[in-house]
Amino acid sequence: MTARAPLPLTKAGRKLSLALIAGGAVMLTAADAPTGGEPGIHAFVLSNFFLVNGGEADVCKIPDEGDLDRFYATLSPEDQAKFAGPEKRQALEIYMNEKMGFRRIFMWGERSADVKYPPGYDPKKTPTPEQAIAIGALNGLPKGKGRLAFSNREVVYSSCSDPQDFRHLAKNFRTYNGPVAAGINLDEKVSKEDFTGPDGSKGVDNQLWRAVGCVQAFRVDSQREIASKDMISMRAPTLIELRGVDDMQNDPDVTVTVYAAADPLPTDGRGEALKSATFSVDPDPRLRSTTRGRIEKGVLTTEPFDLLMNYKEQIVDAPRDIRGARLRATMKPDGSIEGNLYGYYTLDSYYSFIEQMTQNGSILTQISCPGVRQAIDRMADGYRDPRTKRYTAISSAHGFKGVRAFVAPQQTAQADQTR
Repeated sequence: MTARAPLPLTKAGRKLSLALIAGGAVMLTAADAPTGGEPGIHAFVLSNFFLVNGGEADVCKIPDEGDLDRFYATLSPEDQAKFAGPEKRQALEIYMNEKMGFRRIFMWGERSADVKYPPGYDPKKTPTPEQAIAIGALNGLPKGKGRLAFSNREVVYSSCSDPQDFRHLAKNFRTYNGPVAAGINLDEKVSKEDFTGPDGSKGVDNQLWRAVGCVQAFRVDSQREIASKDMISMRAPTLIELRGVDDMQNDPDVTVTVYAAADPLPTDGRGEALKSATFSVDPDPRLRSTTRGRIEKGVLTTEPFDLLMNYKEQIVDAPRDIRGARLRATMKPDGSIEGNLYGYYTLDSYYSFIEQMTQNGSILTQISCPGVRQAIDRMADGYRDPRTKRYTAISSAHGFKGVRAFVAPQQTAQADQTR
């Protein structure tokens, strides 16, 4: 039986993949005047951060179909008839969960009343990974299984929590095989595995796009004209601060610091990121990184640095761990910033956000968890583990856009002391 062509991304799936969470500005007194208005200091808050779609439009005419359609293709003709049609997809999902043995243990709401916990465990606290496995064992999950999901309020077993147990759902997972992709030459080499950039540049490293570039949700969200109108990680935005700037058009030496904001992103009356809002800095020192940069003809370019960025959307809390990151951004006359971040995204931090979507979220967005996991593991190309000889990160290219912002000075002073 030939598998059905994947259905268009549902409204709910689209909404999940672009999740928007409203925020508010932080008010300071005049005595706490923010940085960013001082000479030589310029700060920005990012309103979005997305995979860059720089590939050929016709390579993925049919995007990857997702796990639910793959499961449907394995059913008998009789069962396929029972679940044919878009209106039967919810029933098909329930049937898939039963047949695959997926489980969710709710540690919140009415359904948490019958959950069994290990001795000494405090249900009011977030369980450790080891405690999650113990909770799973007490509540019928397979031995050694049980991963936290849904903002750490559930212990789950599914093809997203344990993709290695459901490898058959990755069969015929579509990857991007076109010759063109966005990115830069991260390893300073040119090989047959590399892409050519849209501008004709050689040696482009962007294996993450090769892995997921035919997944419908990523293809839609990675189009700059669409992504620039959407906001991401609004309850945990990222700040970029430039110090020591003598000329915003040309300066050979500036200090660039990337912070995690402790405040949500406020919006204006049009629903866009509010310009000139003031933010405090997240106190976690892991969520700030400093590097050197230069500005040439209004374009900022940084030296490589390691970066941990907050990523919080609805039920997802999965910081992005990007090694050897490099920023290239244009400072525009209206005070906004737009550019790209290139680097090696660690496999575990990338998959963490896929995993935390939960099985239901992956079906809504038509993202195959086993397919993505196998693809990124196979195509990883950075930071080889000396013990296992396996790569632990994958080259990537992201786009971003931001507006002028201010950073509370007492926050930046504290951050300076920790460097």
